[in-house]
Amino acid sequence: MSKRRRSTARPKARYRPRPVKSHEKPRKRSSAKPGTRYKALTVAVFAMLLFYLLGYIVVFMSRPSVPTETVNYGTIDNPKTLNGLIIRDEYVVNSSMTGETSYNYAENSKVPKNAVVCTVKDTGTSNDIESQIKKIDKDILSAQESRKDISKNKDEIDRIENGIANDVDNTAYKFSSGNISDVYSLKTNIQNYIDMRNEIFISEITSSTAELTQQRKEYEKELSGSVSRYTAEKSGVLSFMVDGFEDKFTPETVETITKEQINEEIKPEYISKGVAAKEGSPLFKVVESNKWYLVSYVPNEMAAKWENGDTLEIYTMYDDTELSAEMKIESTRLGDTETYVVLSSDENMIEFLQLRSLTFNIRQNAYTGLKIPNTAIIEKTFLKIPLACVVDNLGQKTVILRNGSSDQTVNIDVFTSDEQFAYVLQDYKTLKIGDTLLMGSGESASDFKISEVENYKCVYVANSSMADYAVIEIVGQNSEYSIVKPSSTSHGLKVYDKIVSDAKSVENDEALN
Repeated sequence: MSKRRRSTARPKARYRPRPVKSHEKPRKRSSAKPGTRYKALTVAVFAMLLFYLLGYIVVFMSRPSVPTETVNYGTIDNPKTLNGLIIRDEYVVNSSMTGETSYNYAENSKVPKNAVVCTVKDTGTSNDIESQIKKIDKDILSAQESRKDISKNKDEIDRIENGIANDVDNTAYKFSSGNISDVYSLKTNIQNYIDMRNEIFISEITSSTAELTQQRKEYEKELSGSVSRYTAEKSGVLSFMVDGFEDKFTPETVETITKEQINEEIKPEYISKGVAAKEGSPLFKVVESNKWYLVSYVPNEMAAKWENGDTLEIYTMYDDTELSAEMKIESTRLGDTETYVVLSSDENMIEFLQLRSLTFNIRQNAYTGLKIPNTAIIEKTFLKIPLACVVDNLGQKTVILRNGSSDQTVNIDVFTSDEQFAYVLQDYKTLKIGDTLLMGSGESASDFKISEVENYKCVYVANSSMADYAVIEIVGQNSEYSIVKPSSTSHGLKVYDKIVSDAKSVENDEALN
């Protein structure tokens, strides 16, 4: 049996840490790898980018939103509200005494020449006289009643009394069936019969009533002195609306009305028929003619195409009711910015009688074009630069800006041009009024100082992320919208352009949300 051979290999020595001496510090084991450092740098860079991105988003979201809308075709009416003054051929009749009024014609009715329109009675004197007359009438009727059988008007008196009896009998038959609707009619008819009979008795003069009749005439004569009658000097339409300007604003003064008078608000007052008249107060007004006038100052651009004899329709609101009239252009007088216009009409005069000053509109054909809000419109200033100053440099327009002894080439964006000038938007950073440009070239070159500008209506176009301007030509406008003529130029407004609805919310070349 073989014996196991003893191994002669030496056993491996175990690792034993070296004892640290008291004066030595223990050494640290390095466990970091190169890949760890790279990952840390990547995380730091990513964190910085994320922080920057979040900051940009916060700034972007905190910016106010710029409202925009797409331009399209549309129409508007009622382009302008105007102030006007109405002028008529009219006169006012005033009272010469204080007293109770009585009118014989209704308002807006036609009154003939010399017709008694109104009477004014001095109630302090006339009431006493009228009571005396009534007492005399009572005595005359009492005396005549006792002798009616021998009266010379007996037949007429009998006919009146028979009429009273017949009316009573006929109406009594209706009452028996329960119908009492005719009771007031019966009362009126009987009173009329009695008044007719009394008039016959009073007018019949007899020996027993002669003295009473004479006294009655004297009282009537005295009564007529306490009652004033007011007639229409000329025929016309009766009105109770007066304002005190009837003598001042007349067809004869129609060409001399000032803008201040037109803009002054005049409110006519109504003459109450139930209130006693005072001495010197107006009693009524008579409008002699159906033809009336309306004068106004209108913008020159509105009246530019008007000619004398043209007709147009005006309208206004009064007590929630629309009043309108077709009017003819009598005359126009051109001013610096406004035209004085005299209009006339012979229709609807009565409907406008209660007005003197008014705000009105002209109903014209509707304006059609690109419809934009008025809040989108802004006015821009363009410099007038001679074409001799403009140089075409490979398709880019430039000018030479002179600054002392040095010259600088400045790129410009020409909005439009005519035979002499190019029009460039004024930019205070690069080019502005007062700057000096080089005009011409060579020996003929000279300096030109920018001194003139033109103002144009514009809108901000937002087709891209930057706001740019477009010049517009307004053809019609009301309080909210404008109608703009479509343009084919690069700086004009076109259909489907996106514009900034509120021009105050953005500046030219400003980034949009």
